[in-house]
Formats: sequence, structure tokens, C-alpha cells
Amino acid sequence: MNSKATPGLVSIIVASYNHAEYLERRMDSLIAQTYPDIEIIVIDDCSPDNSLEILRKYESHPKVKLFIREKNGGWVTVSNQGVALSSGEFIIFANCDDDCEPQCIERLVESMHAYPSAGIAFTRSLLIDRDGSLIGNDYLIRESAFRRRCTHDTLLSKNEMLRFLLWSCVIPNLSAALFRKECFTAFSGLSAEYKVCSDWDLFLKIISSFDVAYVATPLNKFRQHNTTIRSSTKDRIIYEEYIRLLLGQIKSFDLTLFEKSKFRMRVMYLWSIHLLTPSFGGVLNFQYHFLRVLHHDAVALIYLPAALVLRLMGLMARAPVKLLRNKISLI
Repeated sequence: MNSKATPGLVSIIVASYNHAEYLERRMDSLIAQTYPDIEIIVIDDCSPDNSLEILRKYESHPKVKLFIREKNGGWVTVSNQGVALSSGEFIIFANCDDDCEPQCIERLVESMHAYPSAGIAFTRSLLIDRDGSLIGNDYLIRESAFRRRCTHDTLLSKNEMLRFLLWSCVIPNLSAALFRKECFTAFSGLSAEYKVCSDWDLFLKIISSFDVAYVATPLNKFRQHNTTIRSSTKDRIIYEEYIRLLLGQIKSFDLTLFEKSKFRMRVMYLWSIHLLTPSFGGVLNFQYHFLRVLHHDAVALIYLPAALVLRLMGLMARAPVKLLRNKISLI
């Protein structure tokens, strides 16, 4: 790994794979950043589309360094390779299908300087569709405790952040987060043990030792489409990773009995979402996930019946609203 860390320099790592339709917009958004001290490390992971053709147009830009892999390594491997090639004090993973405002990196660096105890700084995110149209605001779907705490720029202590992350991955994607490189490397980077939750796993590792800075202005644009890692990974794997990651953390950290109950209930509720899907995928995967819960934290199974009831109540409450909307649409 590159041991050099140039003070103030931000290394932007772009792991490129098969997203040619978004790539030009992504590269332009990074080059347009108002923060001047950046290097853009782009690694193409054997994209089968015309991604490389697009990236070649940026190869001569003084801030862009293009690397082409001869063998597909996957997102985690390529992202860690980018860190090994980087020279910055800070690093950010700019997913090749996302977008951002010109001030994004500048504001994140300012936040890092304002809060020296922070190992991560992240910004509020807007959700956009494949065409770039606004479809949501990540902040608005978070639990009420997070929304109350994060109405403005602030520093979240590691203990606060632990509890927010055990409830949900409040850092919606890596494109929203700036890391101090020393924090990233201290925990050996992104883990290949996860296909979907490697970022969530890394956040939890870092906040065991560092605080987190929050920028309340929505400067990151998180694109939602049917070829993202989460959408292309089967539910069997996704929920196994949720179970393994979260139940493992609940046992590892110093939590009160009430907190352990609360978060175990939360994991079981997440599982109940899968169990009660109309496709019956959750039912087909029941034995597999049951055995995983039993292995990681058997006590959590006590909360499954209550979680299923809560999920059913939620589905029943939504049903009349959906029916009313359908009737209105026919008028």
C-alpha cells in the first residue's frame, strides 16, 4: 500500500464496471469539484460495455490517473486497489453510477478540519433514478432520532454513530463519505467477506475508534437502478449478510440489555420483511436464514414472532391506502 500521504490531498477512487451510460456524467462531476487538491484514480475492472472508450477521453486530464485491469476482481478488490495506489490524506469512493454537487468534496474536507476526532465525514444524499430525476431524500427515511440529531452540520460521537448504524446504514453509500486514509488502512480496508455490506462493516469498524462528522446539505446523488450491487445480489445473500453483520455487532459492543433487545428486534424485523414478500423467496430461504441466526445469536430468535406481527400490521395498514389510491386512479 502506498505509504505516502500528501496533506490536504483527496484521492477520489472510481471503480468502473459496466456503467458506461452514467460514466461521462460521473467523471465530469468529479473534475468540476471546487476543492482543487484532488487526484482521480479510475480503475476499469474489465467492463464488457464501452466504459473504457469513455474513460480514454479523460486519460490526458492532469488530475486523472487511469488504470486498466486485465482480470475482473470485483468492486471490493478494485476499491482496495485504488487506496493502495492513492497518495491523499483523504480518500473517497466515487461510485461510477452516482453523481454529486461541485461543492461536495470541499464541504467534506472542511468538516474533517472542523472535527479532528472524526475518521469519516459524510453528507446527506438525494436519491435519483437512472435518468437523474429526483426520487427521494435519504434523510427523510431515517429513524426519528437520527433526523432530530442531524438537522444541521454536527459531530456524531462514536457511541451515537454505533447506535444509528445498528438501526440502519445511515451512510447511504460510499460516494457520500470521506475517510481519513489512516482510519481506512488501520482496519485493513473493505472486507471481501461481504458482497453487499462491506461498506456497512467498514463504518462499524471505524466508529469503534473514531467519531463521525455530518454535513446536512444534500451534496451526494445516490442513483437507484436495477443493476446496482444490492439490486443484483440475491435476497438469500443480502439477508444472510444483514444477520451476520448486525447480530455479530450487537454481541461485540457494550450495549445495555434494553439496547440489545431493541437491536435484535430490529434485525428480526428486517428478516420478517423478506419472509413476508409476495414472491415467497423468504419462505424458501427460511431454513437457511434460521440456521444463520441460530449460529450468530440464538437469543434473537425470541423476537421473531413479535417482528412478524409488526410487519403484518404494517402491511395491513398500508393495504387500505393502496386500495384507495387504485380507486382514485380509476376515476
